Amino acid sequence: MSNYEHYQATVARVNAAILRRLTRPWQVQYQGVNDSDEQQLLLVAPSGSICQRLSLPKAMAESFWSDNEPVSNQVTEYVVRGAARLAPLRQTSYRNNFPHWLEHCLQQLHYLMLSKEHLMQVMADTHYPYPSKVKIQGSYLPCWVWYADDGQRAVSVIDKRTGLFSKPRMVEGYQLVDSEKWFGAQVIDSAEESIETVTYYVAEQLKGQKVPDDSEPTLTDALHNPCSSTLSPVLSVALVTGILVGFFIILKMHLGF
Repeated sequence: MSNYEHYQATVARVNAAILRRLTRPWQVQYQGVNDSDEQQLLLVAPSGSICQRLSLPKAMAESFWSDNEPVSNQVTEYVVRGAARLAPLRQTSYRNNFPHWLEHCLQQLHYLMLSKEHLMQVMADTHYPYPSKVKIQGSYLPCWVWYADDGQRAVSVIDKRTGLFSKPRMVEGYQLVDSEKWFGAQVIDSAEESIETVTYYVAEQLKGQKVPDDSEPTLTDALHNPCSSTLSPVLSVALVTGILVGFFIILKMHLGF
């Protein structure tokens, strides 16, 4: 098996493993109502976690995504397909892009789409999306390839340091590296390692979305009222003991015995 075939086999296993975990559809949620021409909306999993964030002109948002509607499996599969193709790659620029893929990849497509029909047509082509490199001004830059159109490719360059997407552009097909040769030259993680990579970045994503619990006591609260019900009994006793021990140590030093 060539390295390229190993990559393809790994992607297939990772893709299948992720899809097995997604048993219920995401849902569209509009964010607030204001006088702005932009509509913020989320694609949200049944668990409440945010799977994609979008900011669109209101007319476009309404024509592509109706508030509270279930998200098509085709959309979910597109996002998962990209994550599975990203996971085996070890290069830093692609790893840095992972958090942005998990929440903002669909925003990139919306810069290019004029209708929902076009969006769904692009998503139906399972050859895309895929990570690659594109030659721009003499340098090969990491990128995502979104779709082909009359010999050209729609791509978004990835910032090597931050992993952020640049806005999509159309390039000639010859500007992209040969996929088979390029993937064949990469260090490719195993399927198990790739699944661990996806799991890690999803966990980090969920951690970043967690709303701080205001009921948690601050350090000042704990010092002023260590026996408060907001602290566990063990922690309360430990804190009181620590304060008393500290007091007697200071007293001993001060009195010199």
